[in-house]
Amino acid sequence: MSPREAADARRLDLVAAANWYRLTLGWPVNFDAAHRRLILHTGDALDAITLPNELAGTVVQDLERNLQAGPVCIDTTKAWWTVLTEPCTRAHADIAPELRSQRVHAVPRGGQAIVAHPQDTPRWRRAPEPDGSLPPWTTVITAANRAIRRPG
Repeated sequence: MSPREAADARRLDLVAAANWYRLTLGWPVNFDAAHRRLILHTGDALDAITLPNELAGTVVQDLERNLQAGPVCIDTTKAWWTVLTEPCTRAHADIAPELRSQRVHAVPRGGQAIVAHPQDTPRWRRAPEPDGSLPPWTTVITAANRAIRRPG
């Protein structure tokens, strides 16, 4: 396969992945061919909260224990996890100073988050599923608050 054919195949794969997100899940995902990545737009269908790896595992375990877990994407460096949530019902998705100091960030309404290809299973701690649910935004924030207040 020529380099041009390989680039075209990668682009078509990104297009197919973005279409899967849009058509199967109803998520507003586009592709960035130049950087070979998928871009999720937040604020309407869903929102996103990013957490550092050292905190994210505890938060996701808490969500799983409480049957509130949803899709969680891990970045390529494995330093950051993005928890996808129902849309935040607040006008501004403010994060308390205690969480900001722990590097917890809400992707702002109308913002963007990078998501893994749906078939890139190593980058999904919990992969998205058709008919799957998203945890409420406030539930993820509550779990993060619990995690930073736990001793040790």
